[in-house]
Amino acid sequence: MMNANKRDRLFDLRTVERNIEHGLITREDYLAHLEGLEDATDKGLPVEASFKAGVLEDDAMDEEE
Repeated sequence: MMNANKRDRLFDLRTVERNIEHGLITREDYLAHLEGLEDATDKGLPVEASFKAGVLEDDAMDEEE
């Protein structure tokens, strides 16, 4: 039986598709893992954000110069 840390890495969102392609886990394993996760909705915090118009465009112009 594998330890929890290694198991968690197999299902890491950043690597799960590669792990499925390499046969380390199946898509069914992954879906079962997702179903088994606890609902952490109540642990979330509201986030306030504001965005300045044109910032990305200004950065792109700076890189072109």
